[in-house]
Amino acid sequence: MAAQPFYHLRPNKSIDRNLFVQTLIGLSRELPISEYKYTGFGSYLFDDFKLLHDTLNITTMISLEKDEEDFQRAIFNLPYGCIDVKNTRSTQYLSDLEIDDDEHNIFWLDYESPSELGSQLADYSTLLNLLNAGDIVRITLNANPDSLGKSDEPDKLQKVRLEKLKERVPQKYIWPSICDRDVTTKKYPLTLLRILKAVTQETLIDAPSIKPNFMLPLFSSVYADGQQMLTFTGIILDSHEKADKVREGLANYPHNTFKWDAPCKIEIPALSVREVTELNKLLPSLKGRQQLIEKFPFIFSESDGQVVDSYISYYKYYPHYHQISF
Repeated sequence: MAAQPFYHLRPNKSIDRNLFVQTLIGLSRELPISEYKYTGFGSYLFDDFKLLHDTLNITTMISLEKDEEDFQRAIFNLPYGCIDVKNTRSTQYLSDLEIDDDEHNIFWLDYESPSELGSQLADYSTLLNLLNAGDIVRITLNANPDSLGKSDEPDKLQKVRLEKLKERVPQKYIWPSICDRDVTTKKYPLTLLRILKAVTQETLIDAPSIKPNFMLPLFSSVYADGQQMLTFTGIILDSHEKADKVREGLANYPHNTFKWDAPCKIEIPALSVREVTELNKLLPSLKGRQQLIEKFPFIFSESDGQVVDSYISYYKYYPHYHQISF
């Protein structure tokens, strides 16, 4: 049986998932989101499926599970009868997929394996060719540069990693000026976003006389509950007037930057229930940032302002865990 990480106990991924749901809530003002079909990788926990069904009443759902034993476990753990679990790889599923012109979809390609980056990008490209205007696509990639390799010579480490990235990604998606700095921990998520943008622009050409569909980026996020991950979310549109309406509908959801190169940085430590309760008593407030640093030095520090800023931005979406009896 393949090892399955318990994402529902990982606060940063949980926050990223909740930001996605908030985006869909905002889009539901313009789009019939509850009528969309959702396809993702539910594993046997189905956290995203349960959240989308409970919050948005999406009732047509497909979960892809490549491992036979995990497929059987997923069938046993199905939370709702509206989820159809298919024992197949995403590549095979997408190669056989046909989408009607009047059908609308939300896809989340939630990948983990960094060594399969090339095939993951190919899946993403295949999917973009199938989707209709109004469809929403989301892809998660491993953004940990350690996954690109190691070197016994520290001064050659970044060069080794850059060469490994070039082996995994088709040359047409790599720009001539890419350099060693682009595979550092800080820069690698931006590098992957630039690669995703290149894949997208090759497939969807924003030239109405040729092909009307184009991608409007909604938001991306970088987080780590162990390995650093990157998630990108976008919507396919066929007119810039519709893009203006999407921006207007998401105006109250500031994590949607509509940019390829401005990911949200979700960097919140694991916190106890009491810590969350006491932290939240100081928010929202203009003085909250300094108060958090002063009153909770064992959680936040002045030297690492990203953590406290991240908590202030996303505290409302921090997950709450409780012990229950069956």
